[in-house]
Amino acid sequence: MCIIKTKFCSLIVIGLVIFGILIGGCSKTSEQGKPPAKEEYIKLKDAIEIKPKGEILQYQKESFWTEEHFSKILKSKYKFESEEISSFKGKTEKYNVHILNPKVEFDAVRKVTVLSCNIKGAMYSSDSYEFHWLLADLPFDLYQFKQHEKELIYKGKINGIPTTIKLIFPYTITHCHEHVWPK
Repeated sequence: MCIIKTKFCSLIVIGLVIFGILIGGCSKTSEQGKPPAKEEYIKLKDAIEIKPKGEILQYQKESFWTEEHFSKILKSKYKFESEEISSFKGKTEKYNVHILNPKVEFDAVRKVTVLSCNIKGAMYSSDSYEFHWLLADLPFDLYQFKQHEKELIYKGKINGIPTTIKLIFPYTITHCHEHVWPK
């Protein structure tokens, strides 16, 4: 009886080992079938500045990088530029706002990339602008910005990245959750 139990236990152990090998092999196969992940770069901080000029908003986003990640960005700068513009364009167009003349510049001394463009479609009446396109994916609105006479400034973290957003106007302003207009 003891010999039968030992053989039975041995068969179970062997079966479990074979099952484990098969499962391990299947998971490796499925990982190999995945497309390579998009290169992830670690930002130190972001600084966004937006200024109106008639019906256009002038947009500039400076992203500060570690030396290591900026070096990786420079090695694939055309791909990085294309992905940055495409990503931003996708975020704005779903709110019927369009970017014009986008470009990405690379400042090797400061380890900064700068996305700049003009934004059309955010003006809803004379000198009045809506910022739903900027704020929709964020857990806050313009009431979390510090108001100055002609500026709204946000300082905090967005997705764990220290971020400053400045909305700078040539006139005294007032605002609600997502709109800014002359006072």
